[in-house]
Amino acid sequence: MEDTDKQNRNIIFLLINSIYFFSYFQRVGVPGTIFNELQSTFYLSATSVTGLASITFLIYGIMQIFAGITADRFGGFRTFLLGSFLFSFSSILFPFSYSPFILFLARGLVGFSAGFIFISLIKILSTIYNAEEFPLYLGISLILGYSGGIFATYPLERSVCLIGWRNSFLIAGILCSIFTLISFPFLKRARTSFTQKQTFSLPRLLKIVKNTHTFPVIISGPVSFGIYFLFQSSIGKKFLEDFCNFSSAKASSFTFIMIVINTLFAFLSAYTSQITGRRKPIIMFSTASTMVATILMLSNLLFNINPGLFLVGYLLLAISAAISPVYITVMKEMNSIEVAATSVGFLNTIAYLVISIISFLAGRILDHFRYLAIAISGFVIYPASAYRTILLLCLSLAMISFLVSFSLKENIKTE
Repeated sequence: MEDTDKQNRNIIFLLINSIYFFSYFQRVGVPGTIFNELQSTFYLSATSVTGLASITFLIYGIMQIFAGITADRFGGFRTFLLGSFLFSFSSILFPFSYSPFILFLARGLVGFSAGFIFISLIKILSTIYNAEEFPLYLGISLILGYSGGIFATYPLERSVCLIGWRNSFLIAGILCSIFTLISFPFLKRARTSFTQKQTFSLPRLLKIVKNTHTFPVIISGPVSFGIYFLFQSSIGKKFLEDFCNFSSAKASSFTFIMIVINTLFAFLSAYTSQITGRRKPIIMFSTASTMVATILMLSNLLFNINPGLFLVGYLLLAISAAISPVYITVMKEMNSIEVAATSVGFLNTIAYLVISIISFLAGRILDHFRYLAIAISGFVIYPASAYRTILLLCLSLAMISFLVSFSLKENIKTE
């Protein structure tokens, strides 16, 4: 019987992470890897292109809290299936966008449906594994999911060069749909095999919101993650093409290395947290890494020392954002187990709202300096002054995040 349960857990674990893989692929690939392609295809401003990231992350973030409520109320398996089918549909719709309206609609649907996937995954992991196993399996899940982000950088760039962005994303959408159909009977059966209590209530949600112990977590984490995602999936590749005059392939290789490091350190941070039982030193290291990265890149932008220093900055951002398993674990620990999904959903809501705001502001800054930009073969090359302004904004936020992390208290339990 135990062998059967273990086998069922392994199958469920692999299936839910196969969908999570494509969810992360979509969030990293657009617009980061295909910024120029989207801008030239639809004649969009920089604000509109980064707006594709903003609308995806905004809706994704808002959905996190509702997805958490739904998962705690109806169970992770049912919520995950709902999100998977909607996500498969929106993934296929995106490459068939032939107008800006459909383009934004498709990205909005991607954000809406993907919002169910990660939180439901958290709920399912909390159901099929005990508390001691949770951080480890969460770390493995992040490796598998972040692998989708890896494929959304250099491999996607190569695919776009060979078969175009529409065909590349259509193939991804079809593969996601196939995995969703395979998952359906297993997850439907798992609903009866694993007991999930319906634990959500409005007073518990209010208790999460009013829990002042979590304030350092919901400030420091989202800021570090937001700055990382700005360069990983929004303007990072574009910045290297504009300022360093990198080719598309070389620029995407930087973001490729960035997410590989992020993936590796995500597992390492989860493992370190589990071994040491400490959270605060890891979180303070994360916020410090973000601040140092922005200082390094801004200095390199001002004095043009060596393009390789941008890679160092990208890697520091990747390492800082890899602490997300620790933030999630702290959020779970500071709230009662009955609202595990809702508490993590609340944290993710704040995180992706910050990401959407930073992405939107970056686009507005680029457009503000449009009069200094140069158009070449339909691509717009933005000036260094625009990117300096963006990095100054990031540095201000990073300093706030670093200072706030000092106030974090460990081992806070809420019953």
